[in-house]
Amino acid sequence: MAHTMSGVVPDEICTLSVWSEDAVRLSDVLAALEAMRKPEPMPPTRTSVLTLVVVATKASSADRAEQALHELGGRHPARVLTLLVDRDTAAAHAPGGLDAHLTLLGSEAEGHPVWFEDVRLTVRGRVIDHLDSLVEPFTIPDLPVVVWFVDGLPTPDEALLEAADVVLVDARDFGDTDCFATLAELRARPLVDLSWHRLRPWRELLASLFERPDTRPFLRGVRSVRVAGRTGPRHLLAGWIADRLQVPTPEVHLEPAEHVSIEVICEIDGRHGRFEVVRTSDERVVRARASVTDGATSEALVPLPDLSPAWGLASALSSLDRDEVYEGALAKALVLASR
Repeated sequence: MAHTMSGVVPDEICTLSVWSEDAVRLSDVLAALEAMRKPEPMPPTRTSVLTLVVVATKASSADRAEQALHELGGRHPARVLTLLVDRDTAAAHAPGGLDAHLTLLGSEAEGHPVWFEDVRLTVRGRVIDHLDSLVEPFTIPDLPVVVWFVDGLPTPDEALLEAADVVLVDARDFGDTDCFATLAELRARPLVDLSWHRLRPWRELLASLFERPDTRPFLRGVRSVRVAGRTGPRHLLAGWIADRLQVPTPEVHLEPAEHVSIEVICEIDGRHGRFEVVRTSDERVVRARASVTDGATSEALVPLPDLSPAWGLASALSSLDRDEVYEGALAKALVLASR
């Protein structure tokens, strides 16, 4: 059994121009952005495949998100707008304010030089309630708008959701099971979860254990499931198994752990089977094992891909359509989290 999963190899990226100013109007920002695009020398091609809006309440969260995007280089060039929402320094009825930092970046895509922009706006005051009005001037016609909530989930009535074609989140970052109810309410538009994409190696490995002719029948006889891992990812993974194999939720058991592991116990026609996908140490390998009564035991050690933020983003930004399998897993995860 062989699995090859390539990581993200960042292309070289360079800064072409920077503009920064505090207490500015949105029109000033747009004028400065337009002026940045004109001086020579410039790479011949400006490219964007989407508008990505990063919403953060902490500067450290915004920095990490932008760094992950930069590591992608020209692989997913986007117009990136970061909204750093400063709720601590302004009363609800204070006048709105913007601080702006613009960066023009250069890289390569398929051997051709390209350029794209990062825009960071620190937002204060009443304008926080109208973030959608800040996004619209930065969008590119006919390209999707992806809104990434990096350190908190929006309420279902968040105005910014109206500007989003796709909502990007990471269930691992929220640290509790309350997020699943909110995520379920956000499914009116495609919802992309970085945790779901990072769990792909475990899902693929578990599915591969049932590909043999002597193990496939055990899919009809699942008796119990155990999933260990961090809050959020373990619920999604367990929800996926429960949904796809129609396992009653009382037979699904969750345990906290640093690394993800899965155990599926089956019985069919008096024969027993144990199927495991386990990562037990800090080594970047996963052990996949299938053992059945009166049958061969198979085991494989599979190296993990680079599960960095950039790897997860590369996978997520390549899959922006609605994912019915994820939605089924999310619905079951909500049930599991509510027990």
